[in-house]
This record gives sequence, C-alpha cells and structure tokens, in this order.
Amino acid sequence: PPCESTTHSAMSRPEHVAPPEIFYNDSEAKKYARNSRMMEIQERLTERALELLHLPDDGVPKLLLDIGCGSGMSGETLTAHGHEWFGTDISAAMLEVARDDREVEGDLAHSDMGQGLPLRQAMFDGAISTS
Repeated sequence: PPCESTTHSAMSRPEHVAPPEIFYNDSEAKKYARNSRMMEIQERLTERALELLHLPDDGVPKLLLDIGCGSGMSGETLTAHGHEWFGTDISAAMLEVARDDREVEGDLAHSDMGQGLPLRQAMFDGAISTS
C-alpha cells in the first residue's frame, strides 16, 4: 500500500476533524467578521472571482451563488457590483453574523455543500467560493 504522508493530518480540513461549531463558533465568527485584513482579502478575492466569471456587461443584475459565504463579506462585494446573491455556509454562527450583525442583502442557507443543495439546475448565473 502507498505510504501515508505525515503531513496529511496537519493539512486536514477542520470539518474533517470536528463539527463546524468547534471552529466556527459565535466568538470566532464575530472575530473573523471584524478582521479588517480578512475584509480586504475577501474583497480582492471576490473582485477577481467576478473577473474570472466573465459575466456580460449588459446592466442586468446576475444571480450568483456564494459557496461558503461565511459572514457575507464576499456577498457585500457582489451587492456593490449590482448583483443578487444566495449564500450557503456550513457554520450557523457565521450565517448569524451575516444576517444579524452585517445585515447582508443576499439570501442565506445553512448547508453543507458536500451534501449538495436541493435547487434546480441552471438557477444561478455563476458561482464563487473565496474562503
């Protein structure tokens, strides 16, 4: 059998180690959402994601899916660009920050994208994931 890397466990995703509530609890969600460095990074990443989508510049708002939307930082950039968005995240605490503290304009769903979303195909004009 192939040799397992000793760094594999160090590189595991948090959700593979414990439930999201352990890593994305109320306290951590609020800290993340107030971090100015994270805000700047999320804005730059979202700007780049929009460039890569090559959406038509026809003045018509697009409906975009924000996978792993967290506290809604990326969604705020989508809104600033005139788009509508639907965000999904595995962390209820992060979504609570998006909804209650940041009062984002997108629709939000608590969901594990590894399990998919019960939505019809071709519902969105594009999708981003910047986390």
